[in-house]
Amino acid sequence: MSIQSQGSFARLLQDGVNAVATGSYNELPSEKDKIFKTYSSVKAYELDVAISNGGLASLKPEGSATAYDNAKQDFTKTYQHSVYSLGGIITMEAQMNNKAIDLATATGKWIKRSLMHTDEQLAADVINNGYTDATMMDGTYLFSTAHVYGKGGTFANRFSVFTSLSQAAVEDALIALEDLRDGAGLLLDVKGVSLHIPRQLRFVADRINGSKFEPNSANTATINPVSGMFSGGTHVNHRFTSSTNWFIKTNVENGFKIFDRMGGYQFSQDNDFGTENFRTKGMFYKSYGVTDPRAAWGSGT
Repeated sequence: MSIQSQGSFARLLQDGVNAVATGSYNELPSEKDKIFKTYSSVKAYELDVAISNGGLASLKPEGSATAYDNAKQDFTKTYQHSVYSLGGIITMEAQMNNKAIDLATATGKWIKRSLMHTDEQLAADVINNGYTDATMMDGTYLFSTAHVYGKGGTFANRFSVFTSLSQAAVEDALIALEDLRDGAGLLLDVKGVSLHIPRQLRFVADRINGSKFEPNSANTATINPVSGMFSGGTHVNHRFTSSTNWFIKTNVENGFKIFDRMGGYQFSQDNDFGTENFRTKGMFYKSYGVTDPRAAWGSGT
């Protein structure tokens, strides 16, 4: 157990302190909200069920019977919520004798900051592990070339080999998205909504999306068809661990999901009767994942 005592802040017990530095900085805005949709939950877990409806109709010759098809359940996705928490303890003496800051207030602030960063990292790790963690309904990775259609066959939501971010790569990805189908093999209206990149690809993406003319071309009259293609914009996520991987988020529903069981961050505090130590803690209760892999197209790895 880690306790903040007078020895933890020895200099702050003295007069003459001009500033308490490195304890507060500008914070990044939330980046997970550009990818995930958050839902409230009142259960220990949430369950999504994928189904396949009927396929193409068949020719019915005169006098013959109609062919019948069926809808059926395919796969299930379980979102198992987990609790994440962190706390701090301050001795009575440290709180009373500190001359520079209110340790109780400061402790509450860094606990909240730690929860926020944990929340963002857990969401980003869904993408970071998208090529290595087989957590999709059909038993594959988030980004895979072997996702399973409910009534047979497979499909990809990534390039078969790693493909660097470029105008041509974005065009190929958007073309591939237009061939995605439902579980029965019927075409869907899938479009790319937003582009998501690590910080290292910020300027590459700016060159691709920022000009109405083709980037890196001597022919300035050539139109850049990718410019303005993403209605949801381009977003940097500073917690992506790969400096080269990127993905496109699509308009498919039931994609990236966060379930919140506790209704946000919760904080509580008390004083220990025996020691008079001040204790404060914060926690949240969530799950993170993706239901439909058609919600994304990945660069490959």
